[in-house]
Amino acid sequence: MNIFDRKINFDALLKFSHITPSTQQHLKKVYASFALCMFVAAAGAYVHMVTHFIQAGLLSALGSLILMIWLMATPHSHETEQKRLGLLAGFAFLTGVGLGPALEFCIA
Repeated sequence: MNIFDRKINFDALLKFSHITPSTQQHLKKVYASFALCMFVAAAGAYVHMVTHFIQAGLLSALGSLILMIWLMATPHSHETEQKRLGLLAGFAFLTGVGLGPALEFCIA
């Protein structure tokens, strides 16, 4: 049997009744933060490619490492939610800046 000859039930992709509402809310937050990180990392790579203001290297790697450790050390609570999201966005931005040289190499 060829894998491309199978019938796919696309209605099953949109059926979420078996997932509890609290799990749905959690998944919504997880994927929203993931999308935010992807956008911010792309912005960091764009900033590196266009301006070369923040040169990737030891400084961006050290900054992203510090932000990651700070994020892990910050306790999760409702009061620290915005702070943790800011730390995550900063980590994603510096990670995007760190990808700048690899993108320049691929473009060249």
